[in-house]
Amino acid sequence: MSELKEEQLGEIMGGNTTVSGPIINAVVNVIKVIKDAGYSLGSGIRRISEDKLCPLE
Repeated sequence: MSELKEEQLGEIMGGNTTVSGPIINAVVNVIKVIKDAGYSLGSGIRRISEDKLCPLE
């Protein structure tokens, strides 16, 4: 190993401070599930309020 000069010490970076790909993918998937649930809930509310439900018989 070589010795570092005082100016080079400020340029040392370490650790992992970035968000990794799998974490981003998991967050995106959670957002998609919440969005789809919102669409389904909104569609159900609209169909109930407009009395356009399919008969169960």
